[in-house]
Amino acid sequence: MFRDKIRDVMPMTEMLHGVADADLQSLAATIAKLPPPASAEPVDRARSDKARALIEQHRCNFCHKADYSGGENVPRLAGQREDYLVKALRDYKSNARRGYDASMADVLYPLNDAQLLDLAYFLSHQR
Repeated sequence: MFRDKIRDVMPMTEMLHGVADADLQSLAATIAKLPPPASAEPVDRARSDKARALIEQHRCNFCHKADYSGGENVPRLAGQREDYLVKALRDYKSNARRGYDASMADVLYPLNDAQLLDLAYFLSHQR
């Protein structure tokens, strides 16, 4: 999406300009082998429970898998940085960020910002 300017975010768009599919697949395979970042912070069970309820209600675990590992054109959510997830969720909701289809904006539209924060918190603590 960066290479094809569907998501135009510098420096990613510039870095991936003209990169062949095989090279993108090689980069993805290398990145997929990296360990998730560690978190020493104790998990807030109340926030996690709120997020789990939202995930079940909106079926996030259907596309992103039960362990939030993603696959194919669906990104991994587990263990991503919380600030990154907050920004991504807000951008999908506002249509500032595009996916391959409109499903993310549709799912996130009814959620308020506190719910987005809980989702990002929960997902960032998954391994």
